[in-house]
Amino acid sequence: MDNSALLLQFAREIQAAAGKRDWAALDVLDQRLARQLALLSERGGVSANEQVALRTLRAAHASAFQLCSDEKHRLGLHLGEIHSKQEGWVAYALESDMYQDGNQA
Repeated sequence: MDNSALLLQFAREIQAAAGKRDWAALDVLDQRLARQLALLSERGGVSANEQVALRTLRAAHASAFQLCSDEKHRLGLHLGEIHSKQEGWVAYALESDMYQDGNQA
């Protein structure tokens, strides 16, 4: 059975989800793809059409993986920035609480 159409569909879905930055959809697609590739591997030989489709799928997956890696890096920087400002926020909150307590008396 030739699975090239299915593999190309995976590539299109991965590209669409990556384009929308739909991380949940990418996660689901990645899990489904892993199962499908395991089945394909168990079956054995891959046709010429499937090889072409697999190259297309590999490119789409690599692009989505890079997008995810870039987003992970961006979020890490953002969280680091938040963490570095945490001390100032705590001091502000404490000062604000002291000021409110002073006005309530």
